Amino acid sequence: MERETVDRIVAGGHVLTMEAARPEIADGAVAIRGGRIAGVGTRAAVEAAFVAAETIDARGCVVLPGLVDAYAHAGHGMIRGLFHPAAGWPAGPLYWHATTPQWWRAEARLAALERLKGGVTTGLSVIGATPARADDTIFSDVNAEAYLEAGLGFVLAVGPPDPVFPHLPEPFEGSFLVDGRWERRGFTHADAERVSLAVIDRWHGAGEGRIRVALAPPYLLGRHVQHRRTPHRLPDVSDVPAMLAHARRMREIADDRKVILQTHMFAGSVDFARAHFGDRDLDRILGPDVLACHSNGLGPEEVRVLGAHRVGIGTVAFTHENLWYGMAPVPALIAAGCAVAATSDGAAPYTSLDLWREMARTAWNQWQAAGTQGVLPPETLLRMVTIDAARALSLDDRVGSLAVGKDADVVLMDLGTAHIGPIADLASSLVFFGQAADVRTVIAKGEVLLRDRRPVRVDADAVVAEAREEAAKALERVDLGPYRRTVAWDGRGDWG
Repeated sequence: MERETVDRIVAGGHVLTMEAARPEIADGAVAIRGGRIAGVGTRAAVEAAFVAAETIDARGCVVLPGLVDAYAHAGHGMIRGLFHPAAGWPAGPLYWHATTPQWWRAEARLAALERLKGGVTTGLSVIGATPARADDTIFSDVNAEAYLEAGLGFVLAVGPPDPVFPHLPEPFEGSFLVDGRWERRGFTHADAERVSLAVIDRWHGAGEGRIRVALAPPYLLGRHVQHRRTPHRLPDVSDVPAMLAHARRMREIADDRKVILQTHMFAGSVDFARAHFGDRDLDRILGPDVLACHSNGLGPEEVRVLGAHRVGIGTVAFTHENLWYGMAPVPALIAAGCAVAATSDGAAPYTSLDLWREMARTAWNQWQAAGTQGVLPPETLLRMVTIDAARALSLDDRVGSLAVGKDADVVLMDLGTAHIGPIADLASSLVFFGQAADVRTVIAKGEVLLRDRRPVRVDADAVVAEAREEAAKALERVDLGPYRRTVAWDGRGDWG
């Protein structure tokens, strides 16, 4: 039989497909042609069926689908280390009144580089704090351009403020540097909606479908728990008309533009909507194209409703919400039918975009909440950063597993490191001992973007230097006093 010609074959590694029919292939191989997977199987079978212009030696590695980070906030990578337990971090004042498009471009390039080096080939980012910076299209534009430049898949989340608890002081304002002077420009909810629609029309489906847009109302069903650092009143029945009209409008736009809805959800959100929106409207608003991030403190009935609608969940293991509202009930959400992703939430104030760390953190949080280590086996945790994360983004037809016809997003993890050591259980070794630094090679849409741990398309040193320069400029414009630690570095006392 004549062999088919393909662009490259990844051969000799231990392949984890994340496909239920054949999840694991020892001495496996993946054939790639035209940006898509042409074949998956044993090395002998793939090499008998295909001949490649290039063969990548995967011996000593595990071969996985590219990781999917289903939820993060853009901007956070430029303010790492600035955090105070009472004041929080300076995201709000800095994002809205001290940053330029060049700052946002530098941050996006930095985030894309960090994700690439950790094996993340598809990531969602909300453009700014909550809500997204939707006062001008430029902030979304530079983010999308940075991910196109990096060659990664990207879900750009942008949307207008909520009518109740909008996070921003009203009237809304954003600052722009014009001819060396800072100008404050007002904008309305309607302005932010128009910007969001323009971003969807410009970017959704760009880059041969690798760039997608999510409509991102911060709290689609309202926020019903008190934010510890941003005091606000909780919604009551008088707010229902405005909240329901907003939710209906967001659903209308999502249906019309065929985009997913990304939002935040905590305890009480679903219960309030059931009581005051009614089941008919709630059934219309919720669906598998809704990504509810955090989901801390949800009750059993709320879990049941989300599961019945197959809502996607972006859980965050390393977040202050765990302290405030309790853990997200991850095992219950999975059992109810939700696609649950382990996500980064962004690169600040005390985390990173390294999804390898988030799997182990997710396990420990849920073990503590359940009082047993019998929940969330490592195979489930691996799914939460691959195929289940892709399903939460409604992208599982394209990414998240190694299957013929899907985008050729492939990661090679080095198994020869000292911290991984002898391997008795591969899934457990990856989840509890794997690190971003173990990622040897990354292929996205068939293109090698990281080879032997070195980025191919981008200059990593230049990206970091640009980010540091732009970060320093912005931080000079903000009073950082409330966000700095005040205790001496003597190993004693509280973090005050």
